[in-house]
Amino acid sequence: MYKEDSKTYTVIKGSMPKALKFRFKALCAQYGLKMSEVLEVLISEWVKADGPTSSFMTDNLDENRDNITYIKAYIPSSLKTQFKVLCAQREVMQRFILYNLIREWVETTHENNLP
Repeated sequence: MYKEDSKTYTVIKGSMPKALKFRFKALCAQYGLKMSEVLEVLISEWVKADGPTSSFMTDNLDENRDNITYIKAYIPSSLKTQFKVLCAQREVMQRFILYNLIREWVETTHENNLP
């Protein structure tokens, strides 16, 4: 998790529809989480699972630039390197994986929150 300790952190950036970013931000706030913390966990789990992409087969990113916003988070430098290498090996763009990790987390978290 993001802490001021001996780990070196670096920024990771991605893009996604504005509505998804706002849902992600709202759910993080609701649970008292920092978006960087959630992304660190999601990326770490993806890397530990050896970078599966089968559930990410559709790219639903809306190319309408008016609907797209950017997100940035701070993760350990070593994790970013692992993520970058694995994305290159899988021949997928980092932003595509970030978008899908966030989308799946938001959907799962929202479903688990329903009464």
